[in-house]
Amino acid sequence: MVEANLGLVHAIGAPYRSYGIPFADLIQEGTVGLIEAVERFDPERGVKFSTYAAWWIRRALLGAIGASRSIRVPAQAAQQLAAVRRAEHELERSGTRHVSSEAIAGRTGLRPSRITTLRTAGRVTASLDQPVGDDATQLGDLLSDPECKDPADVACENEAARELQTLLRLLPERHRQVLIRRHGLGGSERQSHQQVGSWLGVKEERSRQLEREALHWIREIASPIGPGRLAVA
Repeated sequence: MVEANLGLVHAIGAPYRSYGIPFADLIQEGTVGLIEAVERFDPERGVKFSTYAAWWIRRALLGAIGASRSIRVPAQAAQQLAAVRRAEHELERSGTRHVSSEAIAGRTGLRPSRITTLRTAGRVTASLDQPVGDDATQLGDLLSDPECKDPADVACENEAARELQTLLRLLPERHRQVLIRRHGLGGSERQSHQQVGSWLGVKEERSRQLEREALHWIREIASPIGPGRLAVA
């Protein structure tokens, strides 16, 4: 009886393909429900076996779907959700492009607010460790972070920052501080020449002169043509 009714398992399991469980696993769970139906079926009750078995198959499928969710859905809600999904598919097949909760309510007898809640609870979740494709690549490896910088760019930025710190350490203290304050290096706020001059106790023009000297020495140090000349006080 189990082998003769495997087609029933496929037919009942087909609408649940989009619930986040591989179809082969759905068929396996549905077959467990079919076996349960075979063991419990009593022909003397006058009920067709296919009708009786369909209930047990659907029960097994809904149980497997509920167990696979990160957010568990109560059994009654899962049955209502299944009715909502069936109504959605029927309305979509009839040509309705955007199925509203009110339209589903007309078919299921549930309140529109209840349908909205069920549709939200029924969203499929997936583990980032879930294998995807033939090479078993994990789902998390295929998702990009829009806020994340390219590793090559980060490496270049870090290397440039290290080189800059090395060059700054070769400058006299006053020249180094002028560059740091003027260009906001190391996370500090950028300052005007007037602010830097006030901090140094010199005029604004002297601050400009110190910045020009510091930049000139850095260019000389970084140049491949000879080392820098830091003999100037």
